[in-house]
Amino acid sequence: MRIKEVNLLTDQIEAMKEFYGTLLELALLEESTSSVSFRVGDSILGLQEASGQEKPFYHVAFTIPTNTLAEAKKWIQARNISLLSKDNKDDFYFPYWDATAFYFYDPSGNLMEFIAHHSLENAVEDAFDSRQLLCISEIGLPVDDVPDTISQMKGQYHLEPFAGDEKQFAPIGDAEGMFIVIDKEKKAWFPDGRMPGVFATEVKVATGQTGSISLQNGLYSIVSI
Repeated sequence: MRIKEVNLLTDQIEAMKEFYGTLLELALLEESTSSVSFRVGDSILGLQEASGQEKPFYHVAFTIPTNTLAEAKKWIQARNISLLSKDNKDDFYFPYWDATAFYFYDPSGNLMEFIAHHSLENAVEDAFDSRQLLCISEIGLPVDDVPDTISQMKGQYHLEPFAGDEKQFAPIGDAEGMFIVIDKEKKAWFPDGRMPGVFATEVKVATGQTGSISLQNGLYSIVSI
């Protein structure tokens, strides 16, 4: 599966424009007073100003080349962005995924992740910069019912979970792109331990199957093109 576009809400639209456009040097696609979109490799990250007092936060991962993790960490830290740590570590190897990742916050408090999937043949020789952000590879979907969400993904898109207990946690998809389906009441995000929040999320994916799914009383819109 490939994630083509993710559209999220933010209560910090100007700070997010600065963070992603200036600090992380992503290519600007569209901008208005209340919205902005950026190119992230093969994907698009769209941000829309939240209404009222809502303070939405999400989990999003960007894929980086398999051989660039150390350099990517230095690149992020050179921009005075602090990495999240747990058990005295600030990067984490996931054996079942054969992937290594690190995490940080953006101005909206989103749990952002750079992940190197070692099963993908995407090594590069160039120095790390924003051009090495290859795609959006994960979007978190906190839900009321993980098994029901799995069932819908199987039925509509023929997607299967490849890890997790499939009761409270289920990554659905593959190394190219995945939904991180998590029980919003029982499972905290790794590595910061925050309980997830449910906020409007629009995702466009390429799965080989066309169609759409609406989850969480219409808050999540997932369209496969």
